[in-house]
Amino acid sequence: MDLGFVSLNTLRDLAPAVLAVELETRGFESIWVGEHPQIPVAAADRFPRGLLDVQKQMWDPFLSLLAAATTTTTLRLGTAVTLPLERELFTMAKQVATLDQMSQGRLLLGVGVGARPEFEVSRPIAWSDRYRALADMVAALDALWTADEPAHHGPFFEFDPVWSYPKPHQRPRPPLLAAATGPKAVSECVAWADGWLPGDAAFPDVAGALNDFRRKAEDAGRDPATLDLTIMAWGDPKLEKLLSYRDMGFNRAVLGGGRRDGSDPSATVSFLDRYAAMVDELRA
Repeated sequence: MDLGFVSLNTLRDLAPAVLAVELETRGFESIWVGEHPQIPVAAADRFPRGLLDVQKQMWDPFLSLLAAATTTTTLRLGTAVTLPLERELFTMAKQVATLDQMSQGRLLLGVGVGARPEFEVSRPIAWSDRYRALADMVAALDALWTADEPAHHGPFFEFDPVWSYPKPHQRPRPPLLAAATGPKAVSECVAWADGWLPGDAAFPDVAGALNDFRRKAEDAGRDPATLDLTIMAWGDPKLEKLLSYRDMGFNRAVLGGGRRDGSDPSATVSFLDRYAAMVDELRA
């Protein structure tokens, strides 16, 4: 199992180009950043109080990952998560493909639907339809990433043939990892996802949740063995917990979310040093 690290990715944190070098040097496999394109001021009380000040200052994930790509050669570049339904379709297709080309195919896309207030200010789509809309947008993106003259006519996104280049370096696309936790959300996403990106803090029983995911994948005609399994490991997990995730079948654990001193960038390097000592054992 590989290790990744998720950054809050604000002006206060280690800059992505700097952090990426620190990670690659220590044997980490990937860097991850999230996004909040906009947060409605009127909905401030509907966001976690301790995180709101950070979330509203996040940098753009794709530009940040491009900076990380320029200073590294093997480090994978992940979004945890990007919110496609809060982005313009054609621009996102081009940004993703460009970043994947410029990084020589190192991009991993964790995708989700975000918070309801953000969603509702971005799209005239009912919140109850969010996962159907996400599936339709993924289908539209797939067309733009794979076809010479793509067209799409779905329930939420529709366009006649266009030219859209470049195409991604990875074929047919960078892996899409569904950041879905509830049973309905997982069922809605498993048909199109290339993998799963849960946070362990969401489950009292991670092994049971993983078994449920595998069953839903099989029900959707998918082979669970072909799906990328990445877990966001909250806080400061001990080696024993990470080894248990490896033994369950997760191929990647992403650290950094909710860690001690997470709001103090000066503590980041010491945190990385502590887990760098575990890299080889977790890969064994």
